[in-house]
Amino acid sequence: MASIRQKPSGHWEARYRDARGRMHARTFATKTAASRWAKSAETDVERGDWIDPRLGRTTLQHWSDEYLSTIVHLRAVTRRDYERQLRVHILPALGHEPVARIEQVDVRRLISNLRAKGLAPKTLQKVRLVLRQVLETARGSGAIKTNPCEGLRLPRAQAKEPIFLTPAQVEQLAQACRSPYGLVIRFAAATGLRPSEICGLRVRRLDLAKGTVEVAEALTVVGGRTEEGPPKGGTRRTVPLTATLCQHLADHLADKQSALGRPPDGDDYVFTAPEGGPLRRDLLHRRIFQPAVKAAGLPTASGCTIFDIRRTAGLCARSACRCWWGSCRLCFRPHNPGGWCQRASESSQPIKEVSEVQSGRTSGVSGS
Repeated sequence: MASIRQKPSGHWEARYRDARGRMHARTFATKTAASRWAKSAETDVERGDWIDPRLGRTTLQHWSDEYLSTIVHLRAVTRRDYERQLRVHILPALGHEPVARIEQVDVRRLISNLRAKGLAPKTLQKVRLVLRQVLETARGSGAIKTNPCEGLRLPRAQAKEPIFLTPAQVEQLAQACRSPYGLVIRFAAATGLRPSEICGLRVRRLDLAKGTVEVAEALTVVGGRTEEGPPKGGTRRTVPLTATLCQHLADHLADKQSALGRPPDGDDYVFTAPEGGPLRRDLLHRRIFQPAVKAAGLPTASGCTIFDIRRTAGLCARSACRCWWGSCRLCFRPHNPGGWCQRASESSQPIKEVSEVQSGRTSGVSGS
């Protein structure tokens, strides 16, 4: 309960207790001002809208440290990206500000200044995401009433024009790669795995007898170091393999056995760097894929990335699904993350080869 009393100096002191029972006091020149302040604070406590003025005086830098030290669900690569957004874009502008003084106009000004520096809309969205989560930590702790990032609108990111390769172009690209990385291109085109999942694929995840691969790990680069973690989304999945691809993988493992002088262990990576050791996603793209794109002379060489192979896999798989099972609008079966129709992965019949997508029976690849 709030109370007021007159001090020997003639000023009036207002006091109240917060939700945790701690006493707060403030001195005013008049009794009316002291009474108004005490009643307002007491009402906020009763409604659950009270904020701790001492927490409100702490800086955004403090709350960013609290956020990073208490967040536990982020992957290492995502955490490193969030730390960079704070260090480069957010804290230099707002890190010294008391969190209770940060208003929406301050956030709008930050976004406007970053936009003027040439940051892309996608980067601006990431900056807002990180700042919003830091301020949400402060709000949840009682330092601020509302999150100033709420209601803030940003420019939309322009989606890149997707690039889809034909099976012939995929094979042309695979042949332009040095051995054994042509198999990486064929594997990516047939399965639709992400580059990080291909780099983190271990021998024990392959079941060549059944013609499947289990996607359970992904290898990412964090601060120049490779780190293994779960795939994006955190869930495992099983992707079917064609008979031809299984044979190529068996030959590759036999070559690996000859090079190692022993049978490959289950924990060995299926694909490794040229010098040995884990294959990094960034080096796979820069040192192997991009030179192969130029050597193959593909018309999409100016913008083709290794992620376009994943898109191509989804398109080819949907076309194969239409050839083998009929239109997905008729079979009502969803495509799994690898792009293949779920009904196809459940079947004991062999999956269509990617090269057959180009045949006359599957001539339409415009999407189902």
